[in-house]
Amino acid sequence: MLALQRWLLPDEAAAYLRPYEAFKGTGARIGMDVDAAVLSYGFSNSGAGLFQGGRVPSLSLENSRGSTFIDGDLLVDGWLENPGGLVFVRGNLIAQTLYTHGYLIVLGELRVRRLLGEDEPHGTYVFGDAHVESAVFSHNHHFDVWGTASLAEEVHDEVNGRKALRQRLVDWGVLSDPTQDAYLDEAQRGLRTLAEQWGPLPEAWAARRYTPKPEALRPAEPPAPPRPDVVIELERWLKTPGLTQRQQVEELRARWLPRLTEAGARAEARRLIRKGISSKKLAAERDALLLALE
Repeated sequence: MLALQRWLLPDEAAAYLRPYEAFKGTGARIGMDVDAAVLSYGFSNSGAGLFQGGRVPSLSLENSRGSTFIDGDLLVDGWLENPGGLVFVRGNLIAQTLYTHGYLIVLGELRVRRLLGEDEPHGTYVFGDAHVESAVFSHNHHFDVWGTASLAEEVHDEVNGRKALRQRLVDWGVLSDPTQDAYLDEAQRGLRTLAEQWGPLPEAWAARRYTPKPEALRPAEPPAPPRPDVVIELERWLKTPGLTQRQQVEELRARWLPRLTEAGARAEARRLIRKGISSKKLAAERDALLLALE
């Protein structure tokens, strides 16, 4: 398991990705067809978990809460799976086998012996070099490398056909029957078994560390401090229907002002109140609340 450093809200996740916009493109694009907005949004505006990189035996990157950001190199002695997640690796990604059915972005180098990229509209994008002994891609899995792509063997069913794809999995020893249509579960299990048979990563692979390209040397912005719980509660309350703005002003004065004691909470509360209480008739009372929060 990787250690969770902290959870990034969508705007914090966007700030974490911002230094890498220098690779290619402008605005929300951080290069090739990689969309920073998708990564920072997560699932249903959930943001991203920021995990510490490291070396693990095997790993499934399952994170139903949101995106997965890995801060540093990820070395996997066995199998690695991304079963539908939104994953950004700020470093190298090195494993024996890789199965990915999601969005996978590697800032550094990708190095694996076997790679299975399953049907996915986002795909796999590598900003460094990619070294793969044998790769299989289904018809809708995009694989793009900004550096040098070294794929000793590659089968893509859009080019070679679905039968050739399944046959390559048989050749790997991870699929028993090349005629079966529902091959994915057996192939996943087979990749796990194959990686475990191979044992730990070669030391020449495990010793590799991410070296930033010159364009990536701009320091990352530190994540903003967590928002106080009372501010999050206030923001939700201001958006809740049922009260008029005059009633909200009265509630703010009686119930919320005594709770807003921290300087950081008061500063953000001012912004939320200024935005939420928009009636011109209540401008004087709203401004009095803002003054009380200074």
